[in-house]
Amino acid sequence: MMSYSTTQALGQARLADLHRQAQRDALARAIRRARRPHSTHRTPGLLAALTSRARRSAGAAESL
Repeated sequence: MMSYSTTQALGQARLADLHRQAQRDALARAIRRARRPHSTHRTPGLLAALTSRARRSAGAAESL
């Protein structure tokens, strides 16, 4: 049977390892986001298409 202090030390080491792994994962996600090209050039066209569709739907509902 392991002593309490040994168990405590192993638990703290495991927790520290999980913390380092989470930091690495967060850093990797941030790097991927930074490398991803921004797709802002498509946003105005998409918004225009959605707006015109919504206006057509609203116009059809008013004519009923």
